[in-house]
Amino acid sequence: MYAACGAVSFAEHEKLKAELEEADEFHQETKDILKKEKKARREAEKKIEETEAEIAERTAAKKKVEVEKKSLVTESQKKQSDLDSAKQQVEKLKSDLEMQRQAAEEAARLLAKAKEDAEKVQAELARKAEEAERLAKEAEKEKEEVSARIEEVTHHVHELEEEIIEERIRHSPVWSTGLCSCCARPGGFGLCLQGFCCPCLILGKLNATLRADDINPCPGGCFGGCCLGCCCMPCYLRSAGPAIAQKNGKEESKCKACCLGTWCSCCYLSRAYRETLIMADTDGRAEAGNPIKAPMQQSMDGGSEDGEASGKPEPDKRAHKWSTGLLSCCASPGGCSLCCKTVCCPCLVTKSLNSHLISKEIDACCPSLGGCGGCCFGCCCLPCFMCKAGPGIASEGGHQEGKCGACIKACCCPCCYLGQVHREVLLSEAL
Repeated sequence: MYAACGAVSFAEHEKLKAELEEADEFHQETKDILKKEKKARREAEKKIEETEAEIAERTAAKKKVEVEKKSLVTESQKKQSDLDSAKQQVEKLKSDLEMQRQAAEEAARLLAKAKEDAEKVQAELARKAEEAERLAKEAEKEKEEVSARIEEVTHHVHELEEEIIEERIRHSPVWSTGLCSCCARPGGFGLCLQGFCCPCLILGKLNATLRADDINPCPGGCFGGCCLGCCCMPCYLRSAGPAIAQKNGKEESKCKACCLGTWCSCCYLSRAYRETLIMADTDGRAEAGNPIKAPMQQSMDGGSEDGEASGKPEPDKRAHKWSTGLLSCCASPGGCSLCCKTVCCPCLVTKSLNSHLISKEIDACCPSLGGCGGCCFGCCCLPCFMCKAGPGIASEGGHQEGKCGACIKACCCPCCYLGQVHREVLLSEAL
């Protein structure tokens, strides 16, 4: 029994072994088939990749061809539009050419007409030239007649002018300047100051001038006039006044000269000496060949006196040409407010003047302090300040103002002189 069971088991074992071997063989065959399929699959994938790359390349080529096709279409359309535009331009040029041809024909016609007109004008010009020559001869003849007539009229006018001058001289005032024109030119403020402060100097100069003309109101020349003339000025002026008037072709009574020498001796003395200066200046200009003009009668406030001449006298070129007079206290610009400021608070005016001098780079008072230097130090010693401010501002206006004259004006009439100089600054700023 055990043997039969063992035989059965061995038989089954062999059978199982055979089946196992068959299974191994089948498994091996399956592996080989799988390897072949795997290899085939790889080759298929490779072919697919190659096919996809070829498809992509063909797609890109197709897109490129489409782009080129579109570009060609666009370029073709552009060329077509350019061709149409060129055709239009050609048509336009043809029309312009036709118009130019017509214009040229019209211009040729106008040129022919202008040539005919020019020939007519030339003939007319020749006729006008003959007529102008005839008129020129007539004009020359009339010119000669007019010249002769003008000479006659000029001669008659000269005679009338001489008669008028003689009549004017005969009826003109004895003196060229008024009695109260203390600061008139020539002489000005300096002569006025000498007449009041030291008349002996004027008496000496006047006596020396009269002695040179063989007129001797007082013996001794300059010294005699300085010493003896001062002893009795009315008596001296009683002789000197009529002598000077007679020298100028006028008449002055001795009684009137004595009265004026008594009541207003300084003014009358200044006027007499000013007349000698005017006569000397007139004689010098006449000898030099310059026309003799009436002297400027200017007072301290810049006005001229009435009476001597109907026309406006020319100013003396030696005068300091301030825009306003010294005594024009309320003149514009500035007016009454500037006058009050110079009297009540001159430090404000000196401050403004000092600031102006510093801005114009002119010599000023304490320039490091600016306007305050003029306000503080300028008001402490106004004559010293005006010695700089007056000439500086005068030079800015193209005039000349001496430091001595500025100092004298600042001492004698400080408010008036300060206002006059400040008005000049206001005028220059307004311009």
